[in-house]
Amino acid sequence: MRNELVLISWGGIGDVLVCTPTIRALKEQDPERDIVVYCMKKNHLEVLANNPHIDSLRYLHWKSMWKYPYHLYAYLFNKKLVNYTVFSFQHVDPPNLYSKSIKHIAADIFDITLEKDDNEIYLLAEEQAWAKEKLKEYKKVVLMHVHSRVAPNHLWEIEKWNELVKSLPEYTFIQIGFKDEAKVEGAIDWRGKTTLREAFSLMSQADGFIGVDAGMSHVSNAFGTPGVVLFGDSSPVFWGHSNNINIYKNVPCSPCYYYLWKYRCVYNHECMKLITVEEVRGALVSQMEKNNLNLHKTQQYAV
Repeated sequence: MRNELVLISWGGIGDVLVCTPTIRALKEQDPERDIVVYCMKKNHLEVLANNPHIDSLRYLHWKSMWKYPYHLYAYLFNKKLVNYTVFSFQHVDPPNLYSKSIKHIAADIFDITLEKDDNEIYLLAEEQAWAKEKLKEYKKVVLMHVHSRVAPNHLWEIEKWNELVKSLPEYTFIQIGFKDEAKVEGAIDWRGKTTLREAFSLMSQADGFIGVDAGMSHVSNAFGTPGVVLFGDSSPVFWGHSNNINIYKNVPCSPCYYYLWKYRCVYNHECMKLITVEEVRGALVSQMEKNNLNLHKTQQYAV
């Protein structure tokens, strides 16, 4: 058998990102082993681009699999030829099985312990330079990502976002995301105006972050950007990160994400409605006023 480990990514951006600490640990465990990652989605390629712990990064698609006949044959007929592992948390119910971060659950698959569990994104020098130039005219930049495309119950009322921005005129709020997502009044509108890698680069240079439990909250962890993340139907025990203040009301019916999936809450989103503008504002101000405000800019991963 070849000395290689074949991984298959699955799910959204966050699902891929929380696996990057395990990928690093696997490479450090056996530097001579080749790590091959097949990505189920093209945006996974952008998340994992330039990762030095991955020896080969490939797009998993029926039109391209013929290029890798050995892996294709092994996957279809004889899995003993290749050590395959599928990184997927969509069919796991963490609240009933675990009480620790999803990053460490991923490591458990391989029976390894993570000594370092920050998510990892590797930017090129020119990507960082682009972001610095893009943000140079703004002060106290707070990147905003207020929408989740995978869970309708993650959302905080747009009126509250509007009120939050209005209450902090000294900050420059920049909203990123898709163009069809709700617009926050008073925020600079960059929805649909950046690529995914450009959004990563902006996060590496922003002074702060605020949003709901979604892809960009996991990106903030890769650069140590101090943020505030709102949780409702999902729990920060599993999906939260130490660089953020994670606001969670822990109502009796939460976390329900793994039960409801894309079905809407029947209890009027109490978990999110209980989160007030005042506490979110206080948390964000606390993060922005930390003495190590700019520390994350020296902690980013770059090649």
